[in-house]
Amino acid sequence: MTTLNTASPVQIQIQNIFGVRSQLDSSLFFCDEHTVIYPAGNQFVLANVETKIQRIFRCNELDHIDWILVHTNAAIVAVVASGMNADKQNTTISFYDLHSNIGKRKRMFELRDTAITITSMAFSHDAKHLVVLECGNREYTLSLWLWQKSRIVATLKLGQAEGVTILSQVLFHSHDNNLLSIVGKRYCRLIRHLDGNLRIQSSSAKLDQYDFISHAWYDSSRFIAGTSNGYICILFNGDVQTEIDVIEAREKQPLTTIPRATSINSSLVRTSTTRAPSNQQEHVDTSRSTGEDVTSIVIVNKGFFCLVGGRRLCLFTKIADSWDFAKTREYVIPANDMSSGRSTVSFSSGSLDLNEKQQLQANHLMWKVVVSPREEHVLVLSSKQQIYSVSDMTKDQTAESKDPFQLELIFNSFHQLSIRGLDIAVQKPLFISSGDDHTVRLWNYETSVIEQMRLYNEPVYGISIHPSGHQLVVAFASKVSLLNVLIDGFATVKEYPIHAAHEVKFSNGGQLFAVIDANIIQIISPVYLKVIHRMNHGQTVKKILWKKNDLALYSQSTNYFVIWNLENQKKIYELKPLYRLEGGFAADREDRNIYLACDDGFIRTFCNGQIINEAKLPQDDKANCLEIFPSNGAIICGTHRGSIYVLKTPLSGATTPMFHYLAHSARITKIAVAFHEALIISCCEDGILILWETQIKSAIKPEDWTPVVLHNKQRFIRLSQVIEALQVEELELKRNQEYQLKKIETTYLADLQRRTDMSVNERKHHETHIERQLIEKEKANRDFDLKLVDLREKFANERQHIEDADRENLSRELQKEGELIRLSQKMMEDNEARLKATIEARENEMHDITEYFTGKIRETEHELIALRRKNRQSLEQNEIEKKNLEVDIDDEHLKVQLEFEEEKRNLLLTNDQLKKDFKETFEYQAHILHVKQTDQETAAETLKKRINDNVLRVQGMNEEIGSLKNEISERKQTINEKQERICDLELKNQELEKFQYVLNYKISELTRLIQPREQEIERMKNQLLEMASEREKKENELSRNRFINGEQKQRLHAIEAQVDRERQKRKEYDNVIRRIKNDISLHFADVSDPQRVQNAVASLFEKHVQNDNAKSIYNTTEVSAALSEEVLAQDRQRLFLERTTSDLKQKLNRDLHATQANQMRILNENSLLLQELNSLRQELKIVRSKIQDYEVAKTTFDERGVHSIDALIQTLNSDAGNYAVRHRDNELVKEVQKNQQEILRLRKYLARSQAGLSPPPLHTNLNDETENISILKLV
Repeated sequence: MTTLNTASPVQIQIQNIFGVRSQLDSSLFFCDEHTVIYPAGNQFVLANVETKIQRIFRCNELDHIDWILVHTNAAIVAVVASGMNADKQNTTISFYDLHSNIGKRKRMFELRDTAITITSMAFSHDAKHLVVLECGNREYTLSLWLWQKSRIVATLKLGQAEGVTILSQVLFHSHDNNLLSIVGKRYCRLIRHLDGNLRIQSSSAKLDQYDFISHAWYDSSRFIAGTSNGYICILFNGDVQTEIDVIEAREKQPLTTIPRATSINSSLVRTSTTRAPSNQQEHVDTSRSTGEDVTSIVIVNKGFFCLVGGRRLCLFTKIADSWDFAKTREYVIPANDMSSGRSTVSFSSGSLDLNEKQQLQANHLMWKVVVSPREEHVLVLSSKQQIYSVSDMTKDQTAESKDPFQLELIFNSFHQLSIRGLDIAVQKPLFISSGDDHTVRLWNYETSVIEQMRLYNEPVYGISIHPSGHQLVVAFASKVSLLNVLIDGFATVKEYPIHAAHEVKFSNGGQLFAVIDANIIQIISPVYLKVIHRMNHGQTVKKILWKKNDLALYSQSTNYFVIWNLENQKKIYELKPLYRLEGGFAADREDRNIYLACDDGFIRTFCNGQIINEAKLPQDDKANCLEIFPSNGAIICGTHRGSIYVLKTPLSGATTPMFHYLAHSARITKIAVAFHEALIISCCEDGILILWETQIKSAIKPEDWTPVVLHNKQRFIRLSQVIEALQVEELELKRNQEYQLKKIETTYLADLQRRTDMSVNERKHHETHIERQLIEKEKANRDFDLKLVDLREKFANERQHIEDADRENLSRELQKEGELIRLSQKMMEDNEARLKATIEARENEMHDITEYFTGKIRETEHELIALRRKNRQSLEQNEIEKKNLEVDIDDEHLKVQLEFEEEKRNLLLTNDQLKKDFKETFEYQAHILHVKQTDQETAAETLKKRINDNVLRVQGMNEEIGSLKNEISERKQTINEKQERICDLELKNQELEKFQYVLNYKISELTRLIQPREQEIERMKNQLLEMASEREKKENELSRNRFINGEQKQRLHAIEAQVDRERQKRKEYDNVIRRIKNDISLHFADVSDPQRVQNAVASLFEKHVQNDNAKSIYNTTEVSAALSEEVLAQDRQRLFLERTTSDLKQKLNRDLHATQANQMRILNENSLLLQELNSLRQELKIVRSKIQDYEVAKTTFDERGVHSIDALIQTLNSDAGNYAVRHRDNELVKEVQKNQQEILRLRKYLARSQAGLSPPPLHTNLNDETENISILKLV
């Protein structure tokens, strides 16, 4: 406790705590054989398991806690906290003593100068060494500390280089301080400490196949480890000695590791990871296990306990003369997890059905198991902040019994979520609480026991208890219920349909209670079960408070504060400050000063509309709730951080005495002060209740205001009787009004019949008009169908003609190409041989691959069959268990009935005895009363004087009753006027509903007519898409033909070049022959002279043979024969090439003519389709214009306030269609512009096609048409 002044008006001390801190899931430890320690708020609770007595000590580090570790034998608590220093984010560890000086800090030092993420911690067996496994910067750090000297002994870095991915737990050897064991995902190693270094020992490679998440040392050479997929391994000398499968229905198969992205810590899962740097949380995820994980292994004599999937607690015992273990017992959390199993507490959870109970049970998990040193007690901490105990340890589970044992609550059933409602009774030692866990709990603060509890199927927003303790008001999400408190539960008296009432409050006398309904405050009588007053606050009300005399009420919203007078339902005083009122308010003993908590951290005192003084909370803390001690005016303030401040009044600014108490670890929601001021109860969002014992100094005894409250209560009862008489008169007046209303209804029905006949005639007229339109549309549909049939026939004939022409062309081309193919067959044979070889190799490879995958498929099929068998077996077992549970429930119901009857008989016997005793005592008391009667006669005279005074008061009350009657008569007049106005509005509403029905009918008929047109448009769109696809196919064929023609043209060019070369050679040969002939004719003109002939031969030889240019021609004697053969071959080749070129040119011309004809045909068809689409668009626009006319008419009716059918028809004729005509003209102009652009584009297309040029692709036109169709649909 930190104080700012030494004189404290109220000293508070924790008496009892109900709840466990929810942020820590592994925070339960044994201090000795019968004492268990756990954190609750900012305190440690040492609770005795047998006597249920609590000892509490405060710990400053709990506000920033990251980890808790307890050494049972040494009675030492280690608390790791981060961010204790506001200047830097450091991590510190503190050690507290639990033996001699409970809560005394023995040592404190800094682990790191930055925030770290701790994965696991462990003490050595003699509590001298401490090992810390921390995670950061993508690696783990293992630190060995000698904590009594605040000195680090050795460190070791573990990362991916050492094969580490995720680590889960580290432990010391059970007898050796220098030997450590560490487990994780596919990692299990022993670490030895030698000469100031940590050395990793080698292990079997088989261990890397397991995903270990927890372990514990069984003896000096063996330890037990649990995996994430339901296996328990007993390890001996770094190898698996025994393997246990905790899943009974699983078939025997080789162990496969399941990839796991989470690591389960055996001691604690950190929730305050926001303090750590972001780079430390990249691969560590400490989410909880919900599958088959084996966690929290605890060694006991001859076996061990372990948690399986968080839902089962299993006990395995060692089999004699072997290292095998057998499961002997199994425990589960009971289905009704709210029961504590104690005879003094009764529960009722009938508001939930079976499915909701099963869903709640599925979300309830076990987090940690702890065993006392002598193994007398076994406790389990659950995810819903409950502590269970293992019972019937001496019994063994038989093989025939398949039902597991159920755990029992060792303490009271605590709240599981945030507590919203809290109130204390006056005449009984009871207080009530409710929260987001859908429960209402009635506690006895003298015995610290729950008297009643009930579980509902909707959240409880607010609660209040009657001063007598016999009634409750509970605000649910959908209703407000008034309940009676019985011996065995709560009984509903009446339910009020008020939704989401976040605050309810009984008056100080209990004759009234107030309910917040958004911005309205309803005052209800629990005696007459009626709403007495309704007051409009103007804003959403957050808190209400009764004055001490119950004649006025305080109400507060975010920025508005009002004081109400309940007699005249008027505002006595109102306040609209500039700041927000977020922390509640309180009033002093005389209702003179009001203390308001503001969002800026100030607590201000208001008196007569002025701020007298104010005080600010330290450390920028903000108040969330305020309460006041009536005796000395001390203020108790609960804050957002969970602290409690006691302020001395009057406030004096910065010098105001404040006393600070560390209470909760979350925002305080409610604080309640008992009537005798000896007890304070606080609750928070963490689900923890704390009972504080008070010692008040310098107390001023308050005036007894209870007689005033009781007098006001009697006065209220008299007024209520007068109100009942007035209500009888009101009923008579209502009957007369009902008679008059019936007369008005008869006249109204006659008028209504006349108007309905008129509407029926109009409807018939519209139906005949619609039938005519339907006939016309059917005719148009028939014409459209005939046109479609003609188009399809034309298209089919043209398609057949094109196909025949293509076939003829193909046959000709094939004949011509056959000769070329024969020439290339020789080269193809070699390629085919190579291809065959490669194909055979690929086939062999494919055959091998298919065999391999077929084998794998068979294996997977077998595995699927096995899994189906498992599922069937599990379903059968679930059905059997369901039947057994139903039988057990019936048996338990019968047992409860029998026990109830026996208790009833015992009560009757005790009642008879009490009657006898009462008779004896009554006779004795009668004698005593006779003596006292004489004394009372003297007192009667004094009472007569008081009666005369009361007569005068009654006269004043009669005057008030007269004023109330006048007010009632005025209210009746206003009620009559409002009823007449309501009747008129109902008549007008009926007429409007009739006209709305007519308009809706017309709109539905028009939409029904539009649907077939839309279907036709969709069909035409599909037809256009089909034609576009056919067009694309033709264009693809043309492109292929053009490509083939291009190749053939290239061949022709090559052949023509070769022919030119051959012709040039032929010309050269002809020139040479001509020269030879001329020389012969010159030299051999005279053959008679032999000498001249010889000279001529020699000159010819020199000229034509010895010359280099002529050597290639005259080589042999058979020159002439060779020349003649070459010339003939060239002539044949030239003729062949000329024929092929002429054929190819003809084929190209035919293809061009055919494509031009197809394009012209498609253009004609597109133009026809566009014309039909335009006609359909015009029809659609006409229909839409009619719909718009009706809509415009409807809007005009609403604007002009037209309510009769004649006026409606006039407005239709006058104003309907104005907007539609304008909209239609705009659309027509746009459509004409689009059509003009389309015509210009088509004309350009036709001009290019007629000129013989390559036309642009037509798919753009189709896209434009499809876009037009899509636009029509959107419109």
